[in-house]
Amino acid sequence: MSENKLSTNEQAQTADAPVKASYTEYKVIPSMGYCMIVKCRKGDQTIVLKTLKVEYRERVLLRNALKREFKQCQLLNHSGIVRHQGLVDVDDYGLCIEEEYVEGRNLQAYLKENHTDEEKISIINQIADALRCAHQKGITHRNIKPSNILITKQGNYVKLIDFSVLSPEEVKPTADTTRFMAPELKDETMSADATADIYSLGTIMKVMGLTLAYSEIIKRCCAFKRCDRYANIEEFLTDLNHEQSSLHLPTLGKGTLLVSLLIALTIGIGLLTYNYGGAIIEQAGKIDLSSIFTSDTIKASEDTIRTKTTEPINTLSNRTEKPSTGKFAFMNKMKPALYKDLDKIFSKHSSNKAKLTKAIKAYYRGLMNVNDTLDNEQRAEVDRVFGDYVKLKKEEMK
Repeated sequence: MSENKLSTNEQAQTADAPVKASYTEYKVIPSMGYCMIVKCRKGDQTIVLKTLKVEYRERVLLRNALKREFKQCQLLNHSGIVRHQGLVDVDDYGLCIEEEYVEGRNLQAYLKENHTDEEKISIINQIADALRCAHQKGITHRNIKPSNILITKQGNYVKLIDFSVLSPEEVKPTADTTRFMAPELKDETMSADATADIYSLGTIMKVMGLTLAYSEIIKRCCAFKRCDRYANIEEFLTDLNHEQSSLHLPTLGKGTLLVSLLIALTIGIGLLTYNYGGAIIEQAGKIDLSSIFTSDTIKASEDTIRTKTTEPINTLSNRTEKPSTGKFAFMNKMKPALYKDLDKIFSKHSSNKAKLTKAIKAYYRGLMNVNDTLDNEQRAEVDRVFGDYVKLKKEEMK
């Protein structure tokens, strides 16, 4: 991601003390909490002023919070973070942070537009990249939630806003905030570090409805103990993009398949020759190898070995599935990960039915906890796919 560049005039507004400033075309934008957001004009440029609501303007704690927020955020020259251009004093509004204006909507509105999982993962990558910039400078956002993630209308680029510098003890957070807040921040048992933002990022992924393909990543992000979470954004991004790419298998051409078949056939003949010696050589002369590579419509010679044909059995190796569409499209990514996890469970506990049943039930509970944003129809589809695969795996064991 590229970095924002401040102009000479903007760089002059980076002192701790606010400078006197005036703007035109003021318009208050409704907002929650103790801050007021004002859209206005600075010459031919649209900007935003972040200030305190009238009833909070005389509170020293909150005035100092504005100053601290500006002081730390002016260091974050990253395209994924709203640019903090100056600390100003404005008639009728008092102390304000001057910020760049973003033509866009917040993450809540974005998610109502029914974007694909690939598009959502692009958003997560952008959020993570912006957080990486902040963490490298020793700054924790502490307030990652959908309303503080703006998405531009042009290009769907991320802009993070509202870095928190106050503790829950200093200002009572709303339910919307605590939902995304790491446990240690809620009860103030530990000071915030990068893993607090990583916890919030995992919760954001759940709200975005990302599928089981990312369940392990979400689980690690949202671990109660911060030592169990990703230590940094780099680790998170490595797993996120590895998990994404691992779902796509390489496409093999006809030539590659033919060569593989010939190699396998050669190895097989070699093993048979080694084990059975002259007997296999005597019989080999009776086999027409050309029939292996000709059409099935060609009549086999009288000496060709005949095999009995039967109807294919519905097994894991020959089953085919049509791609899911509409509200069930998420299953296209969920199924491979689901099957992979169940394969591991069956492999590990195949010799003990009691442990196998217990492990399957525990995995199912975890699956539903991670995907708690699914509606009833989607949950029913997950249940169906889960049950069918477990049934096939058990039949395969017999």
